[in-house]
Amino acid sequence: MSEWRTFEKRTGAVVRCWQIRREGIRCHMAWGVSGGVARGSSMTLDDEAHAERHFKRKISEKRRQGYVEVADDALRRPPRAPEPAPDAKLLDVMREQAERKRPGSWEEAWAGHEPVPGHEGAYVKHFPFPGGGGPFRQYLVLVDDGRKGVQFVVKDRGYDAEAVSAFLGFVTPRWHLLFGGTPHHKVRLDVPVGPFSHVLFCGPSLCAGRDRGGRIGEVSPIHDCEIADADNETFVEARMRGRSRETIPSTTWDREPFPVIDLRYDLQSTVGTFETLRRTALRQKKFKTGTRELLERILPMLIESTPESFVEVRSFRGDVMAVTRRDLTPDTLPAIDRFVRGLD
Repeated sequence: MSEWRTFEKRTGAVVRCWQIRREGIRCHMAWGVSGGVARGSSMTLDDEAHAERHFKRKISEKRRQGYVEVADDALRRPPRAPEPAPDAKLLDVMREQAERKRPGSWEEAWAGHEPVPGHEGAYVKHFPFPGGGGPFRQYLVLVDDGRKGVQFVVKDRGYDAEAVSAFLGFVTPRWHLLFGGTPHHKVRLDVPVGPFSHVLFCGPSLCAGRDRGGRIGEVSPIHDCEIADADNETFVEARMRGRSRETIPSTTWDREPFPVIDLRYDLQSTVGTFETLRRTALRQKKFKTGTRELLERILPMLIESTPESFVEVRSFRGDVMAVTRRDLTPDTLPAIDRFVRGLD
């Protein structure tokens, strides 16, 4: 993880500050007035090479705007907590972090956790929240002699104690997959758990483990069609925690599949501008995570597009289905649904 690089720009008596650092495939930025409280944002890029290019490009942009790099940190951010000792127990780390934020909060946070019968080191807490996402159970399994943890959530809707027990029996002996340096693993279950055939193991870089000194990984039961075998960290993060309403609802265990719908398209209007967008062209040169909602919006645009225009859909298997204006039929969308679920 790189250190923050700080840049300043003076306008009269005002000194504006901007900072950036890269952490793997993520770039973090902060900005504000010297001596003030920083505001910030983060961006996840396609891979480390893309993140490095973005990192350098943002620095070049700021230099062109008149910012000059300085050695000191002129923005006020909460001091970074010291890294816990390698052999520290996870619960001790969690307790220290909670107490640092508010004395006495750890007892409140841990209250209600109960051991899971038949599964050593596994604890569950029921959150009976009404409304919203509804009530759920949060599981934490202590592994590696209590130094690390495996976490997952199950909503009351779809909860089945036997299915959860079978899931715990599968993932607990494989906890090392979360901490081997690879961000994620998609693993086939020996026996299906409920409707699910696979488990997604997400390492600390993809989950709350980043806030626990890299000591917590997350697991989720998934349908085969929901994560592509060749997915990189960016695609997995987008499918699991993106801003779309069609991200995988991994905490609901009686759900229908949310298949991979990666999209690439080039649409050129033949009627001036597309009525829904007021644009003459719509392009996405590289495959990116898409949604069925987006697919439903862009497919009809082929009707008023040039013959060379296309929409390409990539499935979890890496297969690509191309659709042009002459391919459109009433069965096109159902055919894509079958394709992305691997039913054809």
